[in-house]
Amino acid sequence: MQSIDLIISDWVQSFRNDFLDAFFLFITEFGDETVFLIVAAIIYWTIDKKFAYRVIMFFLYGAVLNGALKSLTMSPRPHVEYPDRFVLVGEGSGGTSLPSGHAQNSTILGLTLSERGQRISRRFNTLLLVIVILVMVSRIYLGEHYLSDVIFGFAVAFTFYALVNRFTNNQSFPKWVEYLPLLVLIPIAFITNDKNVYIASATILGFMVGYPLEKVLIGFKEKGPLVQSIIKLVFGLGIALALRIGIKALFEMGLYSSDFEASPLLSDQLLDFVRYFLVTIWMSLGAPFFFKWWFEKKSAK
Repeated sequence: MQSIDLIISDWVQSFRNDFLDAFFLFITEFGDETVFLIVAAIIYWTIDKKFAYRVIMFFLYGAVLNGALKSLTMSPRPHVEYPDRFVLVGEGSGGTSLPSGHAQNSTILGLTLSERGQRISRRFNTLLLVIVILVMVSRIYLGEHYLSDVIFGFAVAFTFYALVNRFTNNQSFPKWVEYLPLLVLIPIAFITNDKNVYIASATILGFMVGYPLEKVLIGFKEKGPLVQSIIKLVFGLGIALALRIGIKALFEMGLYSSDFEASPLLSDQLLDFVRYFLVTIWMSLGAPFFFKWWFEKKSAK
């Protein structure tokens, strides 16, 4: 399989040019947490918070699974294993290679979004499939993954999605069992020492706290006029980004270790856990509270 991986990577990178560099650097973002954050916010704040919660849990638990698998395989990336053969396009992701997180993330996101695809357009699911394939190709083109990495990432996502649906769709499936995976989040984070696992775990816990509290205490309405939706996204995402950057800057004033980006200590990982937990509480609880208060105040005038 290794020879096939090398041949495919050589062939894909043989097409390199400035236009394709820019194109695939853009496309690969569809498997990144930033796009997930935007998609989650759009659905949660403006369309259907219950469905958004489902999308979020699938994506984040998938990220934890990906981190756990990478800690077992410890496979080097192509540009690391063969630095004279493969070019790294862009800044790079760091970490190990198998399975591809971007391929897995985009596949899970595509599978969950496709559940509502027919309501939007018949072409929507086709578009999702094209994006997933392009993300997989982008990872090879950018020198980040081999073909086997992206295929494995796709297979893990598809299997994970199918198994979860099979169990949760069972009418005899106890509701409380859905919370059992929470017990393994922190142990997996400790074992892998993977930043993405800590971030995903913090976000899972944040939504599992914020989402039910919002339903009981706030009960904001997702749908509204287009202007309201735009205000929600601009303001809500702006505050989320400010919290993400601002809390990091605060922690850098003596709390993070000197080399926390490249070689994070346990304390650094826990600080990132707190940072993303707070961002998630804003998205799931704080922003809905503000939206309801603000728009009700406006409509009362």
